[in-house]
Amino acid sequence: MEKPSKTKYRSHGSFHPEETRKGMFGLKLKKKKKNKAEKGLILANKAAQDGQSETEELQEGASLQEGPEGDVVHDDVILTSSSALPKRRSKLLTKIHDGEVKSQNYQISITIIEARQLVGENIDPVVTIEIGDEKKQSTVKEGTNSPFYNEYFVFDFIGPQVHLFDKIIKISVFHHKLIGSILIGSFKVDLGTVYNQPGHQFCDKWALLTDPSDIRTGTKGYLKCDISVTGKGDILNTNPKTSDAEEQIEKNLLIPQGFPSERPWARFYVRLYKAEGLPKMNSSIMANVTKAFVGDSKDLVDPFVEVSFAGQTGRTTVQKNCADPVWNEQIVFKEMFPPLCRRVKIQVWDEGSMNDVALATHFIDLKKISNEQDGDKGFLPTFGPAWINLYGSPRNHSLMDDFQELNEGFGEGVSFRGRILVEIAVEILSGGAQESKFSKALKELKLSSKDKDSKSSKGSGKDKADKTNDGKPQQASDKTHSTEVEVESFDVPPEIIPEKYEEFLLFGAFFEATMIDRKIGDKPISFEVSIGNFGNLIDGGSHHGSKKKPAESAEEDSLPLLPGGEGGDVAQDASFSVTSTTHPEKPLVTEGNRNYNYLPFEAKKPCVSFISVWGDQTFRLHWSNSLEKMAELLEESIEEVRELLKISEEAPEEKMKHALNDFAIQSRAFISEAEKKPKMLNQTTLDKKRLTLCWQELKAMAKEANEIIEQQKKKLSLDEIVREAQNFVEKIRFLVDEPQHTIPDVFIWMLSNNKRVAYARVASRDLLYSPVQAHRGKHCGKIQTHFFKLPGKRPAGWSVQAKVDMYLWLGSTRYSTAILDNLPTGYELEMPSKVMGTNHPPASLLYQAQHTFQLRAHMYQARGLIAADSNGLSDPFAKVTFLSHCQTTKIISQTLSPTWNQMLLFNELVLYGDEKELVESPPLVVVELYDSDAVGKPEYLGATVAAPVVMLADQDYEPPQLSYHPIFCGNVSGGDLLAVFELLQVPSSGLQGLPPVDPPSVAQVYPVPANIRPVLSKYCVEVLFWGVREMKKVQLLSVDRPQVLIECGGQGVKSCVIQSYKNNPNFSVQAEAFEVELPENELLHPPLSICVVDWRAFGRSTLVGTCTINCLKQFLCRSRDPLAVTSQMDGGQAEPATAGSLMESESSGLLDSAQAPPTDHIYVDVEPPPTVVPDSAQAQPAILLDIPDSSPMLVPEHKPDAQEAGKEDGKVKDVRKPSRRSTKRRKRTIADESAENVIDWWSKYYASLKKAQQAKESMTKEGKDKAEAKPDEVVLDIEDGPKKKKDKMLKKKLKDDGNDGIPNLAVLKIYDGDLESEFDHFEDWVKTFELFRGKSTEEEQGLDGDRVIGKFKGSFCIYKSPEDLTSEDSRQLRIQQGIPPNHPIQVLIRVYIVAAFNLSPADPDGKSDPYIVLRLGKTEIKDRDKYIPKQLNPVFGRSFEIQATFPKESLLSILIYDHDMIGTDDLIGETKIDLENRFYSKHRATCGLQSQYEIEGYNAWRDTSKPTEILTKLCKDNKLDGPYFRPGKIQIGSKVFSGKTVFTEEDTEETVESYEHLALKVLHSWEDIPMVGCHLVPEHIETRPLYHKDKPGMEQGRLQMWVDMFPKDMPPPGPPVDISPRKPKGYELRVTIWNTQDVILEDENIFTGQKSSDIYVKGWIKGLEDDKQETDVHYNSLTGEGNFNWRFLFPFQYLPAEKQMVITKRENIFSLEKMECKTPAVLVLQVWDFERLSSDDFLGSLEMNLNSFPRAAKSAKACDLSKFENASEENRISIFQQKRVRGWWPFAKSKELTGKVEAEFHLVTAEEAEKNPVGKARKEPEPLAKPNRPDTSFSWFVSPFKCLYHLIWKNYKKYIILAFILIILIIFLVLFIYTLPGAISRRIVVGS
Repeated sequence: MEKPSKTKYRSHGSFHPEETRKGMFGLKLKKKKKNKAEKGLILANKAAQDGQSETEELQEGASLQEGPEGDVVHDDVILTSSSALPKRRSKLLTKIHDGEVKSQNYQISITIIEARQLVGENIDPVVTIEIGDEKKQSTVKEGTNSPFYNEYFVFDFIGPQVHLFDKIIKISVFHHKLIGSILIGSFKVDLGTVYNQPGHQFCDKWALLTDPSDIRTGTKGYLKCDISVTGKGDILNTNPKTSDAEEQIEKNLLIPQGFPSERPWARFYVRLYKAEGLPKMNSSIMANVTKAFVGDSKDLVDPFVEVSFAGQTGRTTVQKNCADPVWNEQIVFKEMFPPLCRRVKIQVWDEGSMNDVALATHFIDLKKISNEQDGDKGFLPTFGPAWINLYGSPRNHSLMDDFQELNEGFGEGVSFRGRILVEIAVEILSGGAQESKFSKALKELKLSSKDKDSKSSKGSGKDKADKTNDGKPQQASDKTHSTEVEVESFDVPPEIIPEKYEEFLLFGAFFEATMIDRKIGDKPISFEVSIGNFGNLIDGGSHHGSKKKPAESAEEDSLPLLPGGEGGDVAQDASFSVTSTTHPEKPLVTEGNRNYNYLPFEAKKPCVSFISVWGDQTFRLHWSNSLEKMAELLEESIEEVRELLKISEEAPEEKMKHALNDFAIQSRAFISEAEKKPKMLNQTTLDKKRLTLCWQELKAMAKEANEIIEQQKKKLSLDEIVREAQNFVEKIRFLVDEPQHTIPDVFIWMLSNNKRVAYARVASRDLLYSPVQAHRGKHCGKIQTHFFKLPGKRPAGWSVQAKVDMYLWLGSTRYSTAILDNLPTGYELEMPSKVMGTNHPPASLLYQAQHTFQLRAHMYQARGLIAADSNGLSDPFAKVTFLSHCQTTKIISQTLSPTWNQMLLFNELVLYGDEKELVESPPLVVVELYDSDAVGKPEYLGATVAAPVVMLADQDYEPPQLSYHPIFCGNVSGGDLLAVFELLQVPSSGLQGLPPVDPPSVAQVYPVPANIRPVLSKYCVEVLFWGVREMKKVQLLSVDRPQVLIECGGQGVKSCVIQSYKNNPNFSVQAEAFEVELPENELLHPPLSICVVDWRAFGRSTLVGTCTINCLKQFLCRSRDPLAVTSQMDGGQAEPATAGSLMESESSGLLDSAQAPPTDHIYVDVEPPPTVVPDSAQAQPAILLDIPDSSPMLVPEHKPDAQEAGKEDGKVKDVRKPSRRSTKRRKRTIADESAENVIDWWSKYYASLKKAQQAKESMTKEGKDKAEAKPDEVVLDIEDGPKKKKDKMLKKKLKDDGNDGIPNLAVLKIYDGDLESEFDHFEDWVKTFELFRGKSTEEEQGLDGDRVIGKFKGSFCIYKSPEDLTSEDSRQLRIQQGIPPNHPIQVLIRVYIVAAFNLSPADPDGKSDPYIVLRLGKTEIKDRDKYIPKQLNPVFGRSFEIQATFPKESLLSILIYDHDMIGTDDLIGETKIDLENRFYSKHRATCGLQSQYEIEGYNAWRDTSKPTEILTKLCKDNKLDGPYFRPGKIQIGSKVFSGKTVFTEEDTEETVESYEHLALKVLHSWEDIPMVGCHLVPEHIETRPLYHKDKPGMEQGRLQMWVDMFPKDMPPPGPPVDISPRKPKGYELRVTIWNTQDVILEDENIFTGQKSSDIYVKGWIKGLEDDKQETDVHYNSLTGEGNFNWRFLFPFQYLPAEKQMVITKRENIFSLEKMECKTPAVLVLQVWDFERLSSDDFLGSLEMNLNSFPRAAKSAKACDLSKFENASEENRISIFQQKRVRGWWPFAKSKELTGKVEAEFHLVTAEEAEKNPVGKARKEPEPLAKPNRPDTSFSWFVSPFKCLYHLIWKNYKKYIILAFILIILIIFLVLFIYTLPGAISRRIVVGS
């Protein structure tokens, strides 16, 4: 058929095949007429080289006529290229459409722990946290630069993940003032960055605070916080808190892994050049009215761009009335690099008179445009200049846009909204914000022009209101140094080359359009295909203006005369019309079931074609396509391997390796191509960098793939290989996504009566043609099935709008000859009537050949369907649609796994085209499942797509195989359908010639033919009925007489009816069995369904709930005699092989699982037991088994000095004699701190926490030797002499730095999660099945707690029925073996609740007052009086005892409530424990095994049975031979455990024999026992998450607890363990301030200019600011010396184990109760300058953590700030050990030394303080001497004369005396002169 059609095509003429010059890389370069030849290019398309003459010119403007020789040439090309028949259809996708992006609940929890190194003097720091519009604030801490908060904040958010992750967490620290706080520094991170961290959290990290208003000032301090973001169902890992005073902040910054710790500042430039093709409409109503009246043809759009990044927003100026605006502006952000915010949001807005409207939104992920790797691989974020295509709502000119949210970035855009030319660059600022060449060029511009638009200010768009352009020039300097956004215009640099444009032809042919919704189908329907605004006839914008056209083709924008002209490419051909729409046709109704409409395309397939013009950067798409093909191939292989895994063991591994090998070969091909690629002009920096990145990544992956194939490093399991391959796929998928766009996506719209109704969107990359196969798009030239969607938010139960099969081809016009290459053969072309003479793509294809077929749809069964009815079931039926026919199966009521066993016959199907083509790519069958409802229309349950198996008349008939097709309802998996479809050609003889069908039933239902149905064989299903639990009310009545019905494959069995659920919810008859015929092929096994009904009065029964088990594989047992298991072990006759292989598993596995890391080792000799079986013993070598141990008493026998146990009154007791354990060696420990510290349960708890911590750390420091990594492990080599041992013991001593002060504390296991998850939910004896009821809605998929109506406990065992049934029936069913009897049993339960963490705040002030409530059956214990006020991390330390009867009361609920004074108490969260599963489990979860056996003390044995008794019982239950106790060993079966059984009493030197210690060791390694061994539960604390029903799946906190259970038929247990919280100890810190030196002088004397200070010292303990104490003032210190002799007394409460101080105080005046908080004990001393009239001046401060502060200097001279700040661990002391220290310490202010203080610290306990009190200040008792201050020290206010004397007399003595003499002289003279005349005259008068 192929030839004639081609010739026919030629006769009509064709596009002139423009001569192609191929670059090396399939990068197309158009040859222009002017060019002679382009240098350096070689023809790569060898096929094309054959007949083509290179000189052939490119004819562009002329009418494209062509000579006959050209014809021949191209025929030749086509034949060579299509030698291998490619697939005609695209890959089949079973998922019809993606569901909606769902809104999810997220909880952001932030713990602010403490801050350090805050900048500022005497500040009162307060922390505020802002996320979006929510803001929360911590308490204010006074006068400190390193405040401790430990406050927990929770924010709840609802929204789609992608938008939520752009939200920014902003944490700021302020200096608190009454009016307007002052910002110290802030920190920002977006939620996405946090969510992408391991565990979705940052834990204990230091956030670096900077000042956004001035980035030059550097770090403003550090804030330690935890941030976690949890969605529904995310599990939070809790990390135990480490309070380490000396942690290194720089190494632990809050940044993702791999980021450098020092992050420089950088400028992020976002340059916006111009936009094109924006929607022309103006959004405001007024403008539309104007347009209607005036007929205004202007573009009524006033666009501007808003760019948001890292919480800042900048916007360009507005271009009025312009759909193709040019901005040439850049927006500059400043942020640290790498930034902690990932996405740049670019939004185009239309300014309106009333409000602005978003036109479109685009996000650029920085990860995609940069590379974080080190070395030359990495590159900074760079982008463009490149176009970004914008998508959004349809471009209709309606007044209101119904789909506005699509323009704001919600949901998938349904139409092209223009494109924008953007460039992004990043420039690192080396030192602060210095100028650089990039910014210098802008400086002149900036200064000359005024800041154009005040809108460019920062803020999150809040400032849109201030629209006035204030003409004030912004000061350049302000903005350059702040993080405020700058907006500047720039000149387009000359190096940006104008784009070369290329013409692309899009050709499409419609093959079928069916399943059109009946609502739409009553009007004529047509289809429109568009790229960008090309082809969009209804509301398209204009195309590129003429200036942007390729220079060589002088095209003009002409007015569209033809309906399709619309500015079309006129130069291409005067008469080339754009046919982007099909002709409207009236649809017909489908036959059979009249559910849908379809368009009768039959023989004539309509075509569309048009030309669009885009920049020539298709190479980007080529690369993406090559990568995507690699990813798809690898993914297909992984899928195949997963399928193979179900069937066989060997094949999959080979297949996987083969796939990886192919992958490596493809990678190498890609790399070689990429390396020899020529440099192109139109490449941006990102193009080059991305290409390099791609081939580097591929190189690495290929290398890894080869390593996996050769398995050099380590043997990987198949699972791991598959996981690795999956990682490869993900990495490639990440690289495929090209951030710089070229050709916009193709939209196919279905128009009903010329109105848009539904659409499909195809990425242009997938349709792009390239002569190189690897570069071609995956759907190019293939028939692809599109399911059309409604635009915008889709209603919940929406159906497919249409199914369209369409052939699409997109490529450069140079390759236009190839457009029809891959069409199914057998067509004739019909040309458009107007253009008869010229070459043109066809208007339609005619397929003349037609064939009649019959479709047989064999619908066998389905499984795992979605429940659509309120009772938790559905009434499913299937609707099968094929072409113009649609039929439905019968309805099967009340089931989720229907077996229809029905064959649907579709007769008289006429298919057009070549038979062979139909076999190769037949049309697809769509199967939809619905739930039939008596009232209303059926509910949609999901759909799947399948390809039929085609049989032609001349082929031999082979029955096809049934297979499973996955069903999807939106994104949600909706089960599987077991079916097969065959399409049989009807032979000429008619229907009789087809293979026969089985006769139909009475209702005319044809069954699936026997040769297609699966082969069945007889199976026996045994069911264990244990009981039902947690049954909720059904139809308002509680369940009382339940019965369970089990059904599988049409057969079933009923349990007995429970007579009274309240009294005993267990079944009286435990096991039943039934026979059923199941398929031999395990994969085809039908599901098994469990139904619970409740019998009510008058024999009515109500369905309670159901559970469907889809995969029976887990219950399949092999048919062999199960008793063989136990008999093997009898008499210890294990074959040597098993014993030998068992011993090889060295006990390193035990180390992690059985208990905390060991302290000593015991060697266990496994010897052949000669007494039992002499002959087998010879074959069995003695094997050393190493059992780890942490007991101090079990050191190997020949070590007498370490035997520390004795016998007294017949009891073994742990006498702790510190033999040889020198205390001097141990540095500070808590034991030294206070001798009266008792070892209690909390000592054990803290030791265990520490151990868990060390284990975690050693896990992280992998690669180190195991013995090194664990500092507590003693290495004892028995072979060594005793000397070596001693050395090693001593070495250990040095390392043992205070394990809670006791060298060998017993420890318990602290689990991070609940116990169930560690031990497989204790389902080793019985499984728990949840029973569901009610609809499973799409939203609640996954965690639908509300649908669970109860639980069924039982188990199944399925095996092939043996032939001889007699032997089977006589004995008990195999499923009952090892199952305990299920009669009621009384149990004593002890619940210990240690503490809770991170509870969700229930009170408005962000705190809670938690207390415990326990519920078990009808018992409820409320612990309301013992509530803990204002705590989110309460330590409860409570134990409760409850008597219970299993099975009636087996579900323990622990609820944490919030205590409220007024109103009801709120539930914070609850957790539920199934005690019964634990009680009967073989893991022995009744009472955990302690790590050491002791009789009394803090670690006394708690269990009712001793270890030897437990061991004996275990051996008896498991029918093991033993245990035999012999001195030094215990034997079980053929295994011998040896260890120490004889202990020496210290005082009497008597020896005692005790097997308990060794028996305990055996129990800890019970999992090593062959056949029956399992891991027994150790003594433990489990950490259980708390949940709240209103927030399903979101953790509301965690609870540390454990449960012990003791059966009442055993002797009663001892008293409960006392875990009540330790009371803090009272201490008094006595601080004597002796002297100060070198304090800076602040005041200046007015007269003399002399500097002095009035010094005094303030002191307080952080947290107890109310108890501030001050010395008196040392006035007028001229040298900075002050003498005080002043005593401060600080009483405080302290917990030595936690190294925390406990503060109890009211939060504010209105608080009713005191709250307790824990903080480190930190003493603050400050030196101040006293001022009389103004406020005092702060001179400096000293903060000392009393647990670890630097040693004092001996003298003032030696006192140095740097020594103090950088003191190492050795030079630090703790006041709790030293008790008394004296010396000099430095005061500092802003990291400058401002003085030194000589002080003495003396710590006494509260009791001692009472006995020997001392006075405050200098008072009695023990008064201090008055300081010997210099005479200058006084206040002028109090003694002014002294002041005169010291200030004036001392300095000006000489002058004063001189002045005095002079004054006397002058007075004398004055008086002399004054009295002289009188005296003389008197003399004269009187005379002598």
